[in-house]
Amino acid sequence: MIPATSITDEHKLNSLAADELVVGKGGFGKVYKGYLQGLVVAIKRLDSFSNQGPNEFMTEIQMLSKFRHCNLVSLIGYCSDGDEKILVYEFMPNGTIEHHLHKACTPLSWIDRLKISIGAARGLDYLHTGVGTQEGVIHRDVKSSNILLDENWAAKISDFGLSKVGPINQPSSCVSTLVKGTFGYLDPEYSMTGHLTRKSDVYAFGVVLFELLSGRRAVDRSFDEDEWGLANWAQQRVKERRLDQIVCSQISGQVSPKCLKEFTQIADRCLRSSRKDRPTMAEVVVALQLSMTLQQQFITSTQLAGAIGFTNLMQKYLVFGTKNTSVDSEPKKSRDEGYSGDFEQLMNQEVKIYSYSDMEVVTRNFSREMFLGRGEFGEVFRGWFDKKTYRPSKLDRGLAVAVKRLYSDKFEPRKLNMKILEEFKDANVVKVLGYCVEDESVLIVYEFMHRGTLKDYLFSSERRTERHELITRVKIAIGVGRGLVFLRTQPQLADGSLRIHNIFLDKEFNIKLSDFDVVMLAPTNRDFQPSSSYDLELTIDVFGFGVILLQLLSGKPISESGDLTQIKHCFPGEYGFVSMQSIYSALDDRLRLNFPMRRQVFQLALLAQKCVLEEPLQRPTLELALEEVEEIYDIMLKSENSTDN
Repeated sequence: MIPATSITDEHKLNSLAADELVVGKGGFGKVYKGYLQGLVVAIKRLDSFSNQGPNEFMTEIQMLSKFRHCNLVSLIGYCSDGDEKILVYEFMPNGTIEHHLHKACTPLSWIDRLKISIGAARGLDYLHTGVGTQEGVIHRDVKSSNILLDENWAAKISDFGLSKVGPINQPSSCVSTLVKGTFGYLDPEYSMTGHLTRKSDVYAFGVVLFELLSGRRAVDRSFDEDEWGLANWAQQRVKERRLDQIVCSQISGQVSPKCLKEFTQIADRCLRSSRKDRPTMAEVVVALQLSMTLQQQFITSTQLAGAIGFTNLMQKYLVFGTKNTSVDSEPKKSRDEGYSGDFEQLMNQEVKIYSYSDMEVVTRNFSREMFLGRGEFGEVFRGWFDKKTYRPSKLDRGLAVAVKRLYSDKFEPRKLNMKILEEFKDANVVKVLGYCVEDESVLIVYEFMHRGTLKDYLFSSERRTERHELITRVKIAIGVGRGLVFLRTQPQLADGSLRIHNIFLDKEFNIKLSDFDVVMLAPTNRDFQPSSSYDLELTIDVFGFGVILLQLLSGKPISESGDLTQIKHCFPGEYGFVSMQSIYSALDDRLRLNFPMRRQVFQLALLAQKCVLEEPLQRPTLELALEEVEEIYDIMLKSENSTDN
């Protein structure tokens, strides 16, 4: 925490009086935008006429000092000097949800609103479960004006002045207290009895969810009297199955029917009159993540349908168009010389069939000098192709390739469906250039991965002196995530697994996964011997993604579950107090870090922890985890570009 004396001198206090710096006002007092030690901050100053007083002031400090999470506003410092009571927070440049929905009328898309709801739900879930402590927090004033948005539109819960602490081992326990909160968001049972529980926050959050969906205020007297309250109005629409009437005009047509049904169902459950019928915030997070998945699937299917329609239209035009219409069969050259052009050509290159004699030429008759190693499925040799013709080259230049000779005792050529090699294509899978099947021999030709495996890149003793950029590690994580998303679309790989030595890097640190095409060649024959260089088998889901992310951050190998547990302790996340010092001390010491990237490191460490939580329902979906890493990468790129300029 910043010491109180650092913000109490007369000049700084007087500067707070400038009205042009006022960015908000609440029950506590005015909020100013300011600058402190090079940081843009929000400064909340207690008004002498405020309804809130010293008790709420100290509650806010205690809560935000004890509980830290990426979806909670961070307290940077405070000042308590006589009657002057000041709180200093990280600055939230995009203000509150309430401002965008009801004042600025910002055209937030449905995806934006879903992201906001998921972020806010995660923040509340963290408070309720008392992460790393024996106590949880009841916020008591959940509403759209207390959910702030940072520069990336990530939601953060704020204003803890009315919060109450309670034991987490008694989820249904209540706190008897004077009724406080905001009309329209108040739990009816709390209002009648004065008994406050976590489910009171859940009720208020249900109102916020319907607020995001409908664009209506929690209480709006411009409607007929029986429709003033958003909660009752929305519940009635759900009961009558008129869900489309809840959707505001700004997002009309954007919300998929399945997503709308899931979203309104969880929001309606939050508003149940009986507390025992309301979900926990953990259940709310899961339901909202499912809503996002359903929406993304809808968007993907819509885009695919549009692409198919466009393809059909183009085919029709090419068939029935003018006689002078022609299609250039030669691939267009890239403006950039070198590897990028080669890569584009590779991705467009059709899979060729080669003879065994071709393979002997490429590998110098499978000589030891061309030998690269052996794995689970066969031996691998280096070779060279002519860049233009993709024919074997006797010269040690041109296009480098890797030739995998499958073990003859593990594969029966006549049973292999080689057509799979032509269909198994993705930017994050090692590209197959061709294959050879002759007699009992099966060989596959791949693009060559110049930087080797991710395992060697991270852990080999020869490369321990290399310095690495954090942004490169994040790029690698994105490649792994995208590759896993692709693998999950392949039914034959549903029970497959990933190992770090099956993850390769090309010249530009693009990630390529290997060996999965071989598994699909003979899906019924899985009795292969494990690799001599053993590493942990990872599931093709968000857990496997989290393990890779932990290894990228720590630079330490995870070969067994015990290693995973040890590294998880080095990165305290969802269930442990998080400090920047603990995260930095656990990072790979080869990483170059600059000061502006501290927040991104923090976010990545928290995400990695969430991905490997023991309870699967508490983990994010793979798609959401990947999306979060992509957002972090975009921020880092912008930061680098601004620094270069």
